[in-house]
Amino acid sequence: MVAYTPEQMAILAKSPTVSFKVVAGAGCGKASTLALYSEKWATHRGLYLAFNAAIAREARSRFGRQVEARTAHSYAFADLGLRALEAGRLVPRYNLRHIRQLEAELGLKAPPGSAETVLKTLTAFLISAGTKLTQAHCPERDVKTNRAIRTFVATAFKHLIRFEKHAFPITHDVYLKRFEMERKITGYDYIMVDEAQDLNPVLLSILEKSGLPLVVVGDPYQSIYAFRGAVDAMSSLKVQALPLSRSWRFGENIARLANGILRTHASPPPYPLQGNPALQSTVRHYGGKIRPTSNTLVLARSNVRLFESLVNIKTPFHVLGGVQDMMQEIRSALTLYRRHANPAARGAENTLPFGTWKELVAAKEGENTDPIAKRLFTIVDKHGYELAEKMETIQALYRDTPDEVNLVCSTAHKAKGREFETVIMLDDFLSPVEWATRREKAIERMAALEDNAEFSEKYKQRQKEKQRQRIQECTQEINVLYVACTRAQKLLYVPDGLYTFWQEQC
Repeated sequence: MVAYTPEQMAILAKSPTVSFKVVAGAGCGKASTLALYSEKWATHRGLYLAFNAAIAREARSRFGRQVEARTAHSYAFADLGLRALEAGRLVPRYNLRHIRQLEAELGLKAPPGSAETVLKTLTAFLISAGTKLTQAHCPERDVKTNRAIRTFVATAFKHLIRFEKHAFPITHDVYLKRFEMERKITGYDYIMVDEAQDLNPVLLSILEKSGLPLVVVGDPYQSIYAFRGAVDAMSSLKVQALPLSRSWRFGENIARLANGILRTHASPPPYPLQGNPALQSTVRHYGGKIRPTSNTLVLARSNVRLFESLVNIKTPFHVLGGVQDMMQEIRSALTLYRRHANPAARGAENTLPFGTWKELVAAKEGENTDPIAKRLFTIVDKHGYELAEKMETIQALYRDTPDEVNLVCSTAHKAKGREFETVIMLDDFLSPVEWATRREKAIERMAALEDNAEFSEKYKQRQKEKQRQRIQECTQEINVLYVACTRAQKLLYVPDGLYTFWQEQC
C-alpha cells in the first residue's frame, strides 16, 4: 500500500465537483499528485492542461484513459479545425516586419515611428481577456498617438482573427484569442491546471468560461513570466487552498536556501519547503573553475551572461530552449553598434529595449544601471567586429539534444520545470538581499512622492508607476532566484553574493 503524506491525503479527499487550488513548492510532486487524484476519482472525465507541449506529452504516460492531457493551444487548434491551415502560416510571434506587411495588406498606415509600440500593443491585447482594446494595452503616453495606434491595432486584429479569409501569418496567440472570444472547453467533468502561476489573462478567461470545476496547481513563487503578461492565477482564484510542501527533488540544505530566499519576499509563503530526508544536498561556493560533467546544468540569469560563458567555447554543448533568443540579443546589440557609426548599416532586427547604441550606453550607467546593457556593451566593446565570427563558432558547436554532450546550459526561465543532479549558478544572479533593499527603496520613494506638494498629480502618477514597476521587478527577481536554486537535486554551486547569504541567513 502506498503511503501518502497528510497533505496528499487532504488533496485526494476533495471531490472534482468543486473547484480548489493546490499551492505546491518546487519539486513537491505536483504532477504525480494530480495523477493520484485522477486515479482516486476515475469515474470523472478530466482534462489536464499543461504549460507546454513537452509537459503534456510526459503527462500522458501518468494518466489513465479518463484524463486527456494537452495544452490550451492544442485544444483550441483542434476545436477551431486549424489542421487544414497552409504549411508555414503559423509563426511563433509577430515582429516589426509583420507590422510593415500588415500596413501594406490593410492599406492603412500606423502613426509614423510607432511600429514597435504597435507590436507591443497587439501582443498585449492578444494575451488579454475580453474584446475591448483599451489605453492600458498601449504603452504610448501621448493621448492622441495612443488612440491612433489603438485604431490601427483594432483594425489589424479584426483582420488577423478571420484567418480563413486571408493568407497572412498567424501566431498561436491569434487563434487562442479567437477561441476565447467564440468557443469554450466542453466534454469533461473537471479541468486540472498545472503551473497555474504562469497563466495569462486569456487562458484564465478560457478556464472561467468553461464553467467546469477547476483543480488548479501551482507555485506563486515560481511566477517569473510577468514580462510575457502572466498573471498569478493562484492568487486571483478565490477558492480553497491546500498546501503541498514536501519536496522530493532535494534535501534539507537546498530547502533551507530556498526558504531563506523566500523570506525576503514581500509576501513570504505560509508553508516553508521541507527537504527530502532521504537525499543529501550540498550548497557550495562557485569560483569559476568547475568542469561540468553529465547531469550538470550551468545556469545564467540572462541570455547575455550565457553568451559570455560560451564565447570562447571549444567543445559541443546544448542550451535548453535553443540558442535563437540568445543570438538574437547579441545580433541586435551588434547592429546598434554598427548603426551608431553608419546609420545605413544593415543588420538584425532589434529586439532589445534600446532604440540606439547611445540609449544602450546610457542604460549601463547611473543609479539604476541595467546589468543586461552593461554586459552587452562589454561583449561588443571587447570583441568588436570579431563578434560575428564568434557567433558562428557557437552556432556550429551547438547540439540539438543534451544526450550528445556533457555541457548543458540555460537561463533560469528556460530551465523552469527541469531538474539536474548538479546546478552551477553563474555570477549574474544577485543576492535576494539586494532585491529586497531595492524594493524597500522604491516603496520609500512612492511614499515621498505622496507627501510632496510641489509635484503635479500627473507627474506623481508617472513616477509612482515607475516605482511600481521596480517593485514588481524585485519580486520577479526573488522568484527567479528561488526557481534557479531549486533545479538542483544533490549539489548546488552559487556565486559570491548568494553564498554569503547562505552562510549568514540560512
